[in-house]
Amino acid sequence: MHKKLVKFVIVISSLLLITGVSASAGVYDASLAKMPVYAESPEKGVLVDFTKALAEVSGNDFNLRVVPFKRSMHNVTTRAVDFHMPLIQNPALKDADLDYDHSTATIFHVNFVLYTNKNKPLDIKDLSGAKIETEAAHTQYFHKEIKPSSNIENSLKKVNVGRIDGFIFADNASDPIVKKLGLKNIKRQLYKRFDVKIILPKGEQDKEVDHMLTAAVEKLKQTGQYKKIMGIIDAQYNDWQP
Repeated sequence: MHKKLVKFVIVISSLLLITGVSASAGVYDASLAKMPVYAESPEKGVLVDFTKALAEVSGNDFNLRVVPFKRSMHNVTTRAVDFHMPLIQNPALKDADLDYDHSTATIFHVNFVLYTNKNKPLDIKDLSGAKIETEAAHTQYFHKEIKPSSNIENSLKKVNVGRIDGFIFADNASDPIVKKLGLKNIKRQLYKRFDVKIILPKGEQDKEVDHMLTAAVEKLKQTGQYKKIMGIIDAQYNDWQP
């Protein structure tokens, strides 16, 4: 019986080597927030390409889903997935007060821009009393009067016609909409540049998934793949105007 077991293990090991499948490979569930440029579908987007590259260099399989931002965050806080991306890290927020963990690795940097109506100027240093919206999963990053938005395009349209005073969100997700719709009444100002992290279920920082992702990000940087993929969105603020 012992000899038969040894032969079985040898056969299985040989098959794994032949097929190129690692015996230690894992399967992880990943959730990406659906946004222009970043992740538009499971096949299209910078972060889609990035996630697939992470899977390849880590030798693992990632089950990828692309859903609205708030639902994607809900997926990770309820442990329906192993990780979500992306999310900015706000130094003003204490990790102990959050219901999720940030990854050790910073995956890129993002410029959050204040979009206002050209005919209704705002002082970016004092937005109190102004009617401003941001993407629904990001209200905690700004003053308490800010309102959640479930649709970037609709919020930018409202700014353009003066229905709201401003909209704050990532330039790479918002700028393409401003250009596509030809919103000429909008003024852009840099609000803040944030570090962007992968989000993990609470208590998972510095554990298995975090270690795996951090190592994979580092490998992509060493090989030059990171810059090739992420250079599109990890850029300094460009003060262009519609």
